[in-house]
Amino acid sequence: MGAWQTCTFAAEKMARAAKDLAEARHHKISDTDVYAALLGIDKVDDEPDDEQSGEAERSPTLAAWVEEWLTLKVDVADSTHKEYARMMRSRVVPVLGNLRVEEITRDENINPWKVSLSADLMPAGVQKHWAVLSMVMRDAVPRFRPDNPLDRLPGHRSNGLPKVYRYNASFLATEEASLLVAACPDAIRDLVQVALGTGMRMGEIFGLRVGSLELRGDRPVVYVEQTLRRGGTFAEPKSERSRRSILLPKTVAALLAERIKGKRRGDLVFTAPGGKPWDANNFRSRYWNKAVAAAQRCAAHPPIPAKVGNGTKVRRVNDLAVSSCECKTRLHQRPRFHDLRHSHVAYLIDAGWDFFVIQHHIGHASIKTTFDVYGHRLTRGDKARLKALDERLPDGKVADMREAKKGRKKGKKLKGDVSPFIEGLGEAA
Repeated sequence: MGAWQTCTFAAEKMARAAKDLAEARHHKISDTDVYAALLGIDKVDDEPDDEQSGEAERSPTLAAWVEEWLTLKVDVADSTHKEYARMMRSRVVPVLGNLRVEEITRDENINPWKVSLSADLMPAGVQKHWAVLSMVMRDAVPRFRPDNPLDRLPGHRSNGLPKVYRYNASFLATEEASLLVAACPDAIRDLVQVALGTGMRMGEIFGLRVGSLELRGDRPVVYVEQTLRRGGTFAEPKSERSRRSILLPKTVAALLAERIKGKRRGDLVFTAPGGKPWDANNFRSRYWNKAVAAAQRCAAHPPIPAKVGNGTKVRRVNDLAVSSCECKTRLHQRPRFHDLRHSHVAYLIDAGWDFFVIQHHIGHASIKTTFDVYGHRLTRGDKARLKALDERLPDGKVADMREAKKGRKKGKKLKGDVSPFIEGLGEAA
């Protein structure tokens, strides 16, 4: 470890800039380098200048640095690496790729890119692209530049990215799930039941092979070993925790046993009607959305055809039209396929499963995620304390209102004074 080095500046602004430079390079910079960077003083007097030595070594373009970064990025799963490459090559390199890494600034380059990205993508997509580009630029420090232009600015609470609002998950009660399953065509009914019975993600079910099922014995199980990605490619599960085993309810095990009869171990358990792997977009548009709409229609109150033009023509009721009645014989919410996973977890919570067990059952990387998504479904408190609270609550009944008013005027304490209720709150809590 070398001796401590210091720099002295007449202006406080210059001193702060030196401090920021040293911290950006994790203090792996000499006092000579600091003076050279801030004051333009050459580190060595006899070192040839740029004009004498030819073009000085400069940082690469962002396009070249992205390719180098992707080559060196070996600490993520192959599917994650491909996603990083897709985002950088499609949304970053075409806009910023010609700029040198050292030239990129937040005001002139990053913020305009953020605005254009926000016009094309949802907030979650903008945040993902920002996070990956931030990793790319962070790894260029201090080799090519002293700082990361995507870091949160001092004194700012955020990077000004569009806010992601959490989707309000739909939790299907047993009766609602039964309505949905009944409305599903034969092509997807078994698949939907397996999703409700296991909590598996869409890609995990689409990529499930016969060899990943163990249905013999009294503990039937499914092993989640691969997933079907967008574009029809099979890949490793989403994370290491996603690679897991799931105990199957008897009804689901019986359904799967019937489903795989005559199939080989390498065959997919669920395929599209043509025998090919499912495509997520086709699944939703051709089957899932129509099944949900069918469950939302009431036989007694079907959707009313809308009149168009001058009222002489009637628009045909399409497959996605739903009823608007309050009948209990139809589904009143519009779930996504992923809500089948949420509903499965709700069933586990209602059945008294421990949250730590649920975390491993559904493949969450952290139990915090499990609590953040499903913690509100957990009933807190116990019956004994709830009963004690109920006994202290006033019933709201007064035998004689006139006597009650007289008692209040005279300042007398009524027989039914609620002070015990107030004092009892601490005990009930």
